Amino acid sequence: MEGITLVLLYVAIPSLLFSAIQQILSWRKKTLGSEPKFPGPKQYPIVGRIHDLPRFSMWLKFKEWADEHGPIYQTHALNQTFIVVSDEKIAEELLIKRGHIYSGRPQIRSLIKHKDGPAYSALMDRHDIWKTQRKWSHAAMAEAYKHHFYGHAEKEMKRFLGLILLDPARFLEYTREYCGRVMSRLAWDDATQGKANGDSADKTLHCMSVSGPITNTVTPLWYIPSFINPWYNYEIQREKEQRAWWVNNYTLAKYRMQQGELPSDTWAYRYFEQLRREGNESLEQEHEQEDFASCMIGFLNLVGVVTISGPLKFFLMAMALHPEWQKKAQDEIDRVCGDRMPTMQDFADLPTVRACLKETVRWRSGVPLGVPHQAERDDEYRGVKIKKGTIILACEWTLNRVPTKYPDGDNFRPERWLEAGWPTYQEPLTRYPNFREGQAMHTFGWGRRTCLGQNIVDDETFVFAAGTLWAFNSGPKMCPLTGNPVPIDTQATNSHVILEPSPFQLSFKPRSPERAKHILDGYHSVLAELKL
Repeated sequence: MEGITLVLLYVAIPSLLFSAIQQILSWRKKTLGSEPKFPGPKQYPIVGRIHDLPRFSMWLKFKEWADEHGPIYQTHALNQTFIVVSDEKIAEELLIKRGHIYSGRPQIRSLIKHKDGPAYSALMDRHDIWKTQRKWSHAAMAEAYKHHFYGHAEKEMKRFLGLILLDPARFLEYTREYCGRVMSRLAWDDATQGKANGDSADKTLHCMSVSGPITNTVTPLWYIPSFINPWYNYEIQREKEQRAWWVNNYTLAKYRMQQGELPSDTWAYRYFEQLRREGNESLEQEHEQEDFASCMIGFLNLVGVVTISGPLKFFLMAMALHPEWQKKAQDEIDRVCGDRMPTMQDFADLPTVRACLKETVRWRSGVPLGVPHQAERDDEYRGVKIKKGTIILACEWTLNRVPTKYPDGDNFRPERWLEAGWPTYQEPLTRYPNFREGQAMHTFGWGRRTCLGQNIVDDETFVFAAGTLWAFNSGPKMCPLTGNPVPIDTQATNSHVILEPSPFQLSFKPRSPERAKHILDGYHSVLAELKL
C-alpha cells in the first residue's frame, strides 16, 4: 500500500508543479500593483489556506473566519479563489440582483462532465440543456403540488409508521426509504425503487463532496493515468451504473405507457404525453433524446431523497432531545386530529409542528456550506475585483446564526417562529412558518439557482412530522447496562454537500394501545395498494 501511495504522489507532482507556477505568476502580477481585496485568513504559498481547512464540518471553520473577518471574506485553495458570505443582504446583491453573473456552477472534479449535462441539472452550467430541463422540472413539480403530490406522502407514511412499530431500531433506514419511495412513485410509479434511490443519491453526494474523494480538494490527482487512478475508475463505474438504472426505469415506464398502464400522476407520464401532443405516437426517440429524458426524470427523482431525509432525521433527533416541544406539538395534534392520523388538510391548524420543522432546518442545516455559485465573468463589488471563475459561498451555517436575525442561534428554539417579538415571526400562523415562502428561504439557494423543491419539502416533511408525533413518543435510547441515555452527537454527520446525521439511537413507543391499533390498521390499509 505504501508503494502505491508513493507512485500516485510522484505521478501527481507535475500537475502540482504546474499549479505552483500558476500561483507564482499570479503573485508576480499582484506585486506590480496592489489591488483592493476582501479581508480573510492568512494565505500560505501555493496551498493558500487548504492545509488546515477540515474536510469534515468545514462550515464550522468558515463561521470561525466570518466571526474574525466579517460578513464577506476571501480565501484560496491552491489556485482557486473563494468568497464566503454570511450576510443575507450581501448574498442577495451578488446572487440575486447580479444573478446573471453569479449563477455558474464550479467544477466538481470527481463528478464526470456534470457541467455539460444531461445528468445533473442542479450542477450544470447555464446552457440550453440546463434551461430546458429546469423549465420542464419546474412545471412538473408545480402541477404535482396542485394535487399535494397525489397523496403519496400520506400513503407512504402509513407504511412507515407500521414499520417503526414493528422494528423501531431501523428508523434511520426507513426514514430515507420513505423519501425515496415517494420520489420514485412520482417519477415512475415504482415505490420499490425507494431504497436504491437513496443509495444512489448517497453515492452521488459522496463523489461531489469535499469530504468525498481526495481529488475534489487535491485536484491534480485526478489527472493520474486511469490505469492506476482509483478515484477516476470508481466514478466511471458509479456513473455508468446510475445512468443504466435511470434508462432502465425510463424504458419500463415507456412500455407501460404504450400499454396504457402508466398512471397519469407520474412525471414519466407527463413527459410521454407531451411527446404524443407533439405527434410522436410511438414514443420512440433517438438515443440522445432518451438519455436526456431519463436523466432529467432520474435526477429530479434522486435529488428529492437526501435533501428531505436529512432534515427528517434531524427532526427526529430534535424531538427526542427536546421533549417539551415534542409534547407541545403532540397536544396540538390531539386537539386538531384526535385519533386520526394528520394529513395535509391539517396544515393550517398545526403551526407548532411546522415551527419545529422550520427550526430543525435552521438549527441543523441540511446544506450548511450552501451550494456554491461561480462567477461567469469578471465583476467588481465594493471596489474589489472579482475574477471569472471565483466561487461564491453563502454559508448557511453562519447565516442561520446571525444574532440580529436568529437570537440564541446555537439552540433549538421553535418559538422564534410562533411568538411575536422574534425577528422571524410572521402572521398569520395558519400560513407561516413554512418552506414555500417567508423568512429564511435562503435554505433553498439563491436567484436563478434556487432549488425547485420547496413545495414537496413542505408537504413531505409536514406529513412525516405530524404523523410521527401523532403515533409515537420518542426519546434517546437507554443503555441496558447503565440505565443512562445513549449520547447523541448532534453535529456528527456524513459531511456531504447535503447532510444526513451520523447513525444515532432512539426509542419509539406508541402513545397508547389504541394508537398502536390505528397504526397497524393504517399499515394494513395500504398493503394492497403499495408495492412493498
